[in-house]
Amino acid sequence: MAEQTKVLSYAEALNAAYKEEMRRDKGVVLWGEDLISMKGVYMTTAGIFEEFGPDRIHDTPIVEVAIAEMAIGAALTGLRPIANIMTAGFLTVCMDALFMKMGALRQEYGYHGSLPIVVDCRSGGGRGLGPDHCSSTEALLIHSAGLKVVLPSTPYDAKGLMKSAIRDDDPVIFMSHGELYFAAKQAIPAEEYLIPLGEADIKREGNDITIVAYSGMVAKVLAAAEALSKEGISVELVDPRTLVPLDIDAIIKSVKKTGRLLIVHEAMKRGGVAGEIAFRVSETAPDVVAAMKTPIRRLAAKNLVLPHSGPELEAKLTPQVDDIVKTVKEMV
Repeated sequence: MAEQTKVLSYAEALNAAYKEEMRRDKGVVLWGEDLISMKGVYMTTAGIFEEFGPDRIHDTPIVEVAIAEMAIGAALTGLRPIANIMTAGFLTVCMDALFMKMGALRQEYGYHGSLPIVVDCRSGGGRGLGPDHCSSTEALLIHSAGLKVVLPSTPYDAKGLMKSAIRDDDPVIFMSHGELYFAAKQAIPAEEYLIPLGEADIKREGNDITIVAYSGMVAKVLAAAEALSKEGISVELVDPRTLVPLDIDAIIKSVKKTGRLLIVHEAMKRGGVAGEIAFRVSETAPDVVAAMKTPIRRLAAKNLVLPHSGPELEAKLTPQVDDIVKTVKEMV
């Protein structure tokens, strides 16, 4: 019998994950801005108020730090809150709550219980809405000792990783790229499935170069890989899916095969995740690095603030398909 599937958008996949976990566990609650009044970011919370009622989903004032702090209190009392902060740029408003409370509570105060929180936000650009609404802040968050950081690139990954994040006993920052809500739909299993945090996915197999990319950059790398294949260059794309925990073994295995490594992300280059991944590869597998055909390279946004003047100028500051193609050609 053929496996049953549903064709879902990224937003619909997240909606399905929320509902399945809220049905499974009455302790799962969801709150944030416009979740009821506007049905969430791009309809991600559609139908939840109607099914679960006001005790399980709440619209909050526009006070991000309060949303985060309430999530900490709720988790300490036994609930599993999903705190929607709307955009990754707004996370900086509540960095004390995220970095110094969620990220440090279990170690700093000797608290040995669980702290099951999902901070759900939208990251990345493509819409030319400026830094508040288009920032990529993942590098700030991976520096916290106690936070897990998840960045899915497909509807399939979004649903499976969200369900795992909700069930995790540690706080998880779940960052969905703004452009992906509108991207192509995907057939995903109708039956329940989970994707473990810390398990990378090979989005495309190849032999000439390994590219590590995540979130919105995955689609751009796939487009570049297709263009490069017509010129005889074979790209292997490793999507880590989670930055904490990071599946460094999958990256090293790929680099050992291809002999080249390019790391691509939308966040600015200085202090970005690419530097951490590159050094982890060098530190963990010096023999693999010594045998590489070219030095490790990174392709990221310029060290500038993203503009409010529309997606055209923003595209000049962040990696695009042509930039990826050009860099790969230089390496191969």
